[in-house]
Amino acid sequence: MRAMTADNFLVLVGTILLILAAVRVFHMFRARAMRAFAAECGFQYIGPPAPRRWWWNPPHLRISPPVPSWILHFHPCGFRIRQVWNVIEGQRNGIMVLIFDTVIGEWKGGQSCTLIACKTEQNPFATVTARDRVIQSHGWTVLHGAWFLWFSWMMGTKRIGDHVNELGGHAQGLIY
Repeated sequence: MRAMTADNFLVLVGTILLILAAVRVFHMFRARAMRAFAAECGFQYIGPPAPRRWWWNPPHLRISPPVPSWILHFHPCGFRIRQVWNVIEGQRNGIMVLIFDTVIGEWKGGQSCTLIACKTEQNPFATVTARDRVIQSHGWTVLHGAWFLWFSWMMGTKRIGDHVNELGGHAQGLIY
């Protein structure tokens, strides 16, 4: 087996640093888009922004209001929630809504996704596609969307807006 030269090592380290920087920039733009989305909807952006050490999932989730405590024990697609950020809260058609980005998974791994939680036991989403999953827990209905190739992904703000606009079973004026 060929030994790694100093040049190869520097290329490897540079590539890793470039990937880390690109992900950090993505999270910065995502937080900005979520703040703008919240303002446009008349919702409140609670934060926090994406964790600075996003590559490390903490062993225990720490949450604070308005995220309900049952989230600690919520297991979308069988895995627990490891981190929560970009929390948005508001009301639409009399339904309390929480929107947040999260990492689900065990140990150090995980998948990013967006959850839309509504404080209602009835499914308020008029349109749910094959890539969406609706889960009911503790008096809340949670839309866990954006599944593709057996992985979950964060929803774009336009798609979140489409789901928020349809809450209560009928479409409202479009946000985006």
